[in-house]
Amino acid sequence: MEVNIGPRMLKTGFAVTLTLIITSFMDIELEIVAAIAAVLAMQPSIMRSFAYLKEVVLANSVAVIFSLLGIFLLGNHPLSVGLIVIISIAINVRLGLNKTVSLTVLTIISIMLASNDGVNTMYIIHRVSLVLIGVLSASTVNALVFPPDHQKTLFKMIGNTVDRNIFLLRVIPNKTMSVPTIKVEDREIEKLITKIKDYFDIIVEERNRLFIRNKINFFRSIIIYKHMISVVEKQYTLIGHLERNIEEIEEISGGKSHVIKNLITEITNYSENVFLLYQDKIVLDRDLQRETKAAMRLTINNLIDELQGSGFDKWTSVFPVANSLIELFAELDKLEKFVRKKENHPKVPV
Repeated sequence: MEVNIGPRMLKTGFAVTLTLIITSFMDIELEIVAAIAAVLAMQPSIMRSFAYLKEVVLANSVAVIFSLLGIFLLGNHPLSVGLIVIISIAINVRLGLNKTVSLTVLTIISIMLASNDGVNTMYIIHRVSLVLIGVLSASTVNALVFPPDHQKTLFKMIGNTVDRNIFLLRVIPNKTMSVPTIKVEDREIEKLITKIKDYFDIIVEERNRLFIRNKINFFRSIIIYKHMISVVEKQYTLIGHLERNIEEIEEISGGKSHVIKNLITEITNYSENVFLLYQDKIVLDRDLQRETKAAMRLTINNLIDELQGSGFDKWTSVFPVANSLIELFAELDKLEKFVRKKENHPKVPV
C-alpha cells in the first residue's frame, strides 16, 4: 500500500515536536493537551492560522468562563463536565466559533477534570497555556516550514479537472464509454470542483497577507483562476446536458448531429489550447485563433438558425447543449484575453 506523506502531515509532526519541546523546557505537566491542540490547530494556509488564533482567544475565554461556573456550581463530576461541554459548544456555535469547538472542549476538560486541589489564577493560566502553546506552535510551523504554494496547488487541481472534463467531452458524443463509468467520472469531477472552489477561497484570503511582493500580479492571478473555475463549471454543465440529450439530438437532427459534435470538438481543442497557453507550453497565433473563433461563431449561428421554427422536442433537446456551448465559448474567450494580458507582464513571485 502506497503511503503519501504530504507537507501538511510533516508540518503537523513538526508542530507536535515543537510543542513537546516547549512544554518540556517550561516543565509544564499535561503536555499531551498541548500536543493535541497543535494537531487540531494546523490550518491549510497562513492567513487561516492567524484567523484561527484570533478565534482561539475568544473560544478559550468562553471555555474558561463556563469551566469555572461549572466547577463552582456543579463540581467536577463527569455529568457536570458533559453538561458544560454541551452548553459551551452551543455558545461557540451561536458566536460563529465553529472551527475552534474541539479546542474549547479540550480546554474545558483540562480545567475541570483536574480541579480537586482547588482552582486559582495560576492553575487557570497553566491549563489555558497548554492550548495556547499548541496553537502557537502550529501557527509558527505553518508560517515557516514548507510555506504552501497555493497558486501552484490550485492550478494543478484545475488542470486535473479540465483533463477529466475534456476526456468526457470527447467520449460522450462518440459513445465510447459505458454509462456507469461516465457516472463515476461525473461524481469525481463534482467533488473536484467543490475542492477547487474551497481552495480558491483559501487563496482569496491570502490577499490580506502583508508580505505579498507584488499585489497587482497576485490579484491578476486571482482573476485568471476565477475564470478558469468558471470554465471548469461550464464544461461540467455541458457534459451533463450532453449525457441527457445526445441520444435525442441524434434522433431528431436528421443526420445533422455532426454540427454539434464538430462544435464540441472545436471547443474542446480551444479549451486545451487556452490552458496550454497559460502554461507557456504553446504559442497561439492571434490571427489563426481569430479565424477559429469566427468559424465557431458561424457554426453556433448556423445551429441557432437550424433551431428556428423547430418543434418543442427539438428545442428541449438541442437548446440546453447549444446554450452550454455558447456560454463555455464566451468564458473561454474571456479567459484567453486575460491569459494574453498576463503574457505582457513579467512574472513576479508573490
